[in-house]
Amino acid sequence: MNNSRAPLILGASLVIGLAVFGVFVGRAVKTGREFDRFLSVRGLSEREVKATLVIWPIRFATTANELGGLKAAMESQRATVVNFLNEKGIAATEITLGLPLVTDREDERIQMDRPALPRYRGVVTLVVRSPQVDLIKKAIQNADQLLEKGISLDDKGGGERTEFIFNAVNETKPDMIREATANARVAAEKFAQDSHSKVGRIRRATQGVLEISDRDAASPELKVLRVVTTVDFFLE
Repeated sequence: MNNSRAPLILGASLVIGLAVFGVFVGRAVKTGREFDRFLSVRGLSEREVKATLVIWPIRFATTANELGGLKAAMESQRATVVNFLNEKGIAATEITLGLPLVTDREDERIQMDRPALPRYRGVVTLVVRSPQVDLIKKAIQNADQLLEKGISLDDKGGGERTEFIFNAVNETKPDMIREATANARVAAEKFAQDSHSKVGRIRRATQGVLEISDRDAASPELKVLRVVTTVDFFLE
């Protein structure tokens, strides 16, 4: 009797096993299909900010026939420039004195047959580094007043340029990434609405590089920050 029931029990177990297996296979297929249904969109976040630091290199040149006279002229002009900066509200702690560059032009005088050309030429560099962006920009705009004081501004050969820098990126970037991601979801929901679908959880997100550019040539102290994120959302 027991032997006669064994095939029935085995058959029932096989049927139950196949049914359970079928359920799991069905779920796996459904999950696989859901995994394949996703939407890739981009989210943008842009902000206009003001620079937090300005670096202003000031180069000026003078000439003399003797090194002693050149040294005195360089020191006098350096003092004139520093006084000008102080008058504009720039503190001494924000001014750095660079090493002077002295050129002996004796060969140039001989080759060009210009004996009246002063033999020595000295170039002095001062660097203003300050968070007072508006104050420094105003001083830059009034730098032509140095010409009236006998200062010959020089922008040749140094390669330095005035820089307006925004150095609060770490404080700003997280909020911009959140905003870009939220904007990506808005775009995804609009697409899902048009296609009669529903936006689910995030499948994958890729953060773009934060780009910093000048708003325009006339206002280099104003920066435009831009972050683009690429987000894949599951569709339900």
